Amino acid sequence: MPTLVLLSDAFAVLAPVFVVAALGYGWTRAQLPYDSAFITTFAINVSSPCLVFSALTRLRLSAEVMAEIAAAAAACMVLTALAAVPVLLAARLPLRVYVPAMAFPNAGNLGLPLCLFAFGEAGLGLAVLFYAVMSVGQFTLGPALAAGRFDLRQMARTPTIYAVALAVAIQLAELPLPAWIGNTTTLLGNCAVPLMLFSLGVALSKLRLSGAVRALSMSAFRLAAGFAMGLLVVWAMGLTGAARGVVLVQSSMPVAVFNYLWALRYGNSPEEVAGMVLGSTAMAFVLLPALLMMVMQ
Repeated sequence: MPTLVLLSDAFAVLAPVFVVAALGYGWTRAQLPYDSAFITTFAINVSSPCLVFSALTRLRLSAEVMAEIAAAAAACMVLTALAAVPVLLAARLPLRVYVPAMAFPNAGNLGLPLCLFAFGEAGLGLAVLFYAVMSVGQFTLGPALAAGRFDLRQMARTPTIYAVALAVAIQLAELPLPAWIGNTTTLLGNCAVPLMLFSLGVALSKLRLSGAVRALSMSAFRLAAGFAMGLLVVWAMGLTGAARGVVLVQSSMPVAVFNYLWALRYGNSPEEVAGMVLGSTAMAFVLLPALLMMVMQ
C-alpha cells in the first residue's frame, strides 16, 4: 500500500480520537460545566459494560478464537508487567506505584476507537474482548496492587465483570438474544467511546507533569515494552490479520487513566502515576501514525 494512502488512512483513524479528546481538554480549560462524577459513574457502570456486552454478544467467533484473544490480552499485560519489574528494582522505584501503570494500557478510551476506525466492526469486537480482559484485571488486581491488598467488595461491584461473564455464557450456550436487549445495550454502549475520549481529554487537562525526567523515562518504557510484548505474543500465537493488528495496538497503548484514579484513591503516589499518564499519552499521540501504518499494511 503506498505511503500516502497509509498516511491518509492513519489520519482518518487518528483524527476523530484527537478531535474528541481535544474537545474534552478545551471544554475543561474553558471552565465549562462538566460533572465528572456523573460521567465517570455512568461510563463505568452503564455504558462500558453495555459496550462490552453488546460487542461480545454480536461476535461471530468460535470459542477457540475468543479464548485466543483473551489469552493474548492476558499475556501482553502479564509480560509487560514482568518486563518492568527488574527495571523498576534497578532504578529503586516502588513496584506498587509503577507495576499497575505498566500492566494496564489505555485499551478503552484510546484503544477501542483506534481499533474501530482501523479495522471496522470486526476489529472493535476483538478490541472489546481485549478491553474486557484488561478491565477485569484492572478492577481486581489494579486496586489490589495500589492498596497492597485485595478488595473483594470493589471487585463484586464491578459491572464489567458480570457483563463479560453473561456475554460469554450466552455465546457458549448459543442462546438467542432478545432484540430489545440487544438494541438497548447497543444504544447505551455507543455512548462509551465518545464519553471515554471526552473524559480522557478532561483528565489530561487536570494532570501536571511532576518529576519530568522519571515520568518520561517510565512512559517511554511502557510504550516500548507494551509494543515489544505485543509483538512477542502475536508471533508466539501465530496471530494474523485484524487479530494481530488489534493485539499490537491495544498492547502498545499508553498508561490507562484508571491507574491514576486508583493511585489517588489509595494514596499511592498519584502524582507519579499522573506524570506517566500524561507523558505516555503525549508520546503515544506522536507515535500512533507509525504504529497504525505498520498494522494496517
